[in-house]
Amino acid sequence: MLEVTEEKRSGWCVVGVRGRADAITAQELESKLCGAIQRNLQVAADLSALEYISSSGLRAVLQAAREAQSRKVRFAVCAMTAPVKKVFDISGVQNLLEMHGELPC
Repeated sequence: MLEVTEEKRSGWCVVGVRGRADAITAQELESKLCGAIQRNLQVAADLSALEYISSSGLRAVLQAAREAQSRKVRFAVCAMTAPVKKVFDISGVQNLLEMHGELPC
């Protein structure tokens, strides 16, 4: 199950992601992130409540990053739990994403 929330904070749109980002929920995650990117100039994906991310979930985040780049929107992935950060680290996407230990706002 995946729960996605959105709130404005200090000029940022913070997209909170809770639960599991896997093959079943990846399309929803991509849709919600891209929707926020289409409506805002700065988007932070708060992954502090994300318990698990699969390669499908990671692909959804990367698609959102591509959408942000094409729209010249700042997109950051923030506050990852240790298991989620491990997936990002193993995949080698650090150079493709703006990543922060905490929310930038």
